[in-house]
Amino acid sequence: MPVEIPEIISVTSQHDGPTVAILAGIHGDEYEGVIAALSLARELPGELLSGTVKIVSPAHPAAWQSCSRISPIDDANLARVFPGYQNGSATEQVAHVITEQVIKHADVLIDLHSAGTNFDMPFLCGFNAGANIWCQESERLANVFNADFTWHHNGAPNYGRSLTVAYEQEIPAIYVEGHGGRSIRKTDLDGYTAGVRRVLQDLKMIPTAPRVARDTIRVAGDGNTDAGLVASESGYLVTRVKVGDQVSNGDVIAEIIDISGVVLSSLLAVQNSYVMLLRRDARVHVGDTICITANEF
Repeated sequence: MPVEIPEIISVTSQHDGPTVAILAGIHGDEYEGVIAALSLARELPGELLSGTVKIVSPAHPAAWQSCSRISPIDDANLARVFPGYQNGSATEQVAHVITEQVIKHADVLIDLHSAGTNFDMPFLCGFNAGANIWCQESERLANVFNADFTWHHNGAPNYGRSLTVAYEQEIPAIYVEGHGGRSIRKTDLDGYTAGVRRVLQDLKMIPTAPRVARDTIRVAGDGNTDAGLVASESGYLVTRVKVGDQVSNGDVIAEIIDISGVVLSSLLAVQNSYVMLLRRDARVHVGDTICITANEF
């Protein structure tokens, strides 16, 4: 199968200003960001005061067409192969194009994700914190975005992410997550576009943006969706909490039961924290990620 390179949409003002890169659909089962980004691509030409907005949505066409987290061409996850390779696999070539033609030319990166098929997450905006100027600006922009939660991660992003490229290029970057589950919630969709608009207004690129309805909850933690509290038994997952819930150390987050209802194990909160990710599929195997929590910051 041929490599499917994503379309890069550029909205440019007549006046000089920042270049903001917006990625969406890095994973093909995450709908909200793609629709929000394309809505902005449709609306911004009539209101952009300065600068350029580059939009790549969906960023991974092959995964988008198959509604999958990975590419059906090479079984690769675009969010694990940045910066990519010009002569690499199909997915690595997509990452290379986005890196060279979009991220490296940006002054700010916004990567719109959601929890996808397998997990549930609250509406949040995350950033990588540090003493560097670009990290401090990432934190400021995450606060401007003002999602329900603002997730503070210490240090550089894990290898292979779009934010990894931005970090190495000293470009301020934020990412967004929503509930996902191949469902689109009006509150999430509006939150994506409103948050991006607040960032663009803050950068003096558009004249107005929706006001903040309530203060964000600031949390800190690793945020690696490939890790967290994992299943120690195979069976069926019974959750006792929802994403966004506050739990105390020792609270039961979920139980794993057998098919007759016998409790095999319990997953306990290990700190006073907020639930930031929960597995959706009740059938679990040893080692499956069940939950991620983050403490208030």
